[in-house]
Amino acid sequence: MALKAGTVADFSGSLAQAIEDALKAEHLVLKGEPLPDQGLDDRRMLLVAIAQGVVRYLKNNVDAYEISVETTLINAVDATGTAAVDDIGTVGTLY
Repeated sequence: MALKAGTVADFSGSLAQAIEDALKAEHLVLKGEPLPDQGLDDRRMLLVAIAQGVVRYLKNNVDAYEISVETTLINAVDATGTAAVDDIGTVGTLY
């Protein structure tokens, strides 16, 4: 699955939408009422900018990831290994 930062025009199923959903849930718990629609465009612009920055950072720093695998093979000895991440897949527009 590829990461989708999202844009204001392509918000659905994006990291920006996930952040907005979390914000709505936290607001409901803290304030006891739904997040108001006032300021929706500016809020979404901010959330998209955050999501774009996070996804771009992750994509541009794949050398920071290391995958470590440990497994037991049937009728064999334990095996371990490491691997590097070569790329982070993204969909949609990434500025």
